[in-house]
Parts: sequence; structure tokens; C-alpha cells
Amino acid sequence: MQLQIEFLLIGLVLLLSFFMLCFVGSGIKIVKEWDRVAVLRLGKFLGIRGPGIIWLTPILDKAAMTVSLQVQQTIIDTGLYTTSDGSKNRLTGFVNWRIIDVQKVVLAIKDYQQSIFNIIQHTVQKVGESFPGDTVMIDEDSLYTELRQKLEPTLTSWGIKVLEIELRSTSEWN
Repeated sequence: MQLQIEFLLIGLVLLLSFFMLCFVGSGIKIVKEWDRVAVLRLGKFLGIRGPGIIWLTPILDKAAMTVSLQVQQTIIDTGLYTTSDGSKNRLTGFVNWRIIDVQKVVLAIKDYQQSIFNIIQHTVQKVGESFPGDTVMIDEDSLYTELRQKLEPTLTSWGIKVLEIELRSTSEWN
């Protein structure tokens, strides 16, 4: 009888140990060197974690979003638009950007990649419309300067930095 109780206790201890190990193990996450993870505890922002091995308290903590710190690129194609002198033009190219403040990106905007795409696309078209068609690519420096001046306040408030802008113009003559 005594032996059965000992085996029962050993079995319970082993079972409890197994469940505790599973509980602790389920909270372990590996964050890559170039990524950061926004952690929520019971729905409230707790902080940014990573890189390396992190532990999230099961049930209480949630990895809300993983954000890459690598340089990212947004491809631009404005479609046809009318310039300030009435000619038709089209701008294509790219904008390289990167996240500099993960907390702002996570808390300020819902879908940061789509929001960045939309604001870049809209701003490039609006700036392109303000230039005469024949000077859009002749005066690249002032075009890029104006684009940066219009993009940076919004993107900086979102925790994003514009690194490079490269555009190509195609004119359509009617």
C-alpha cells in the first residue's frame, strides 16, 4: 500500500512537472537580429522585445506585431497625371525607408506598410503635379527636396525615416 502511494505521488509530480515545462516552454520565442516584437500584456502595451530569446508569459502576454528594422522599399507608379503646364506625365521609381522607432510604428498606425505606400504614392503624385512636365526630371534635386520636406514630418511622427528616393519620368504627348 505504501509503495502504491509513493508511485502515485511520483506520477503526480512528474505529470505536474511536464505541464509546468510545457507552460514555460510555450512562452519562449526567438526574435531574429533584424526584428523586434511589440508585446501586449492583457491588451496594454508592455514594450518592445528582441533580438534573441524572449519569454512571454502564457495567457497574459501576446506578441502583437513583429517589425523588421531592415531597409524596406516602396515601389512607386503614379499612373498618368497632369502637370502644372497641362502635359501628361507618369512617375515611377522607389523610396527606401526604415523603421527608427518601433513603438511609434506599432502604436501610431494600424497597417504601417500600406499607410506608408499610400502616403508616398499620394505625395509623389501631388509634388509631380506641381512641377512643369519638362522640368520634372531636369530639376531632380528640387523635386527630391520637396518630396522629402512633405514626407518626413508624417513619416517621422510614425517612427520611419526616408533613406533614398529614386524616380523616373515618362511624358505622354497628346
